[in-house]
Amino acid sequence: MEYLTVGKIIKTVGLKGELKIYLTTSFSFERFQKGRNLFLKNNDQYIKLTVMHNRQKDNCHITQFKEIIDVNEAQKYVGQELYALKDYSLLKENEFYYSDLIDCEVYFNNSIFIGTVGKIEEYAAYKTLRIKREKAKDVLIPFVEQFIENVDIINKKITIKYIAGLL
Repeated sequence: MEYLTVGKIIKTVGLKGELKIYLTTSFSFERFQKGRNLFLKNNDQYIKLTVMHNRQKDNCHITQFKEIIDVNEAQKYVGQELYALKDYSLLKENEFYYSDLIDCEVYFNNSIFIGTVGKIEEYAAYKTLRIKREKAKDVLIPFVEQFIENVDIINKKITIKYIAGLL
């Protein structure tokens, strides 16, 4: 099983153990439904939590879990990340999890090696691939249709369109 970070617990709310969670997932509606399971990580173990109720406020969720019954218990988890199981059924065609793009090799025209994806950076307008190159500075490639020709997750290969002046 592979786990993905879906948020970070930033504070407690009220006396009944509700937690304010800063979201880092694009699938918050699906992940935070009543009865769904999320996880906390304790050393190398994942602790299962069950959503009892949830409400959205700005880019955060106020969530109460069945296993956390009061503010004293909830306080222990402030600052920790919250995880969900990777679920490919949530993705539409040509959508990818960031973790699947990391370490993909990037090529121009399917033949000229540029480097490997080291990180995905989010900007207001679009996502950007940070490509690590040997003996050269990293290069940023917008992860948009105008630049990306093909993404092959199985073979960990991304082909980008040649655009003069890009590198």
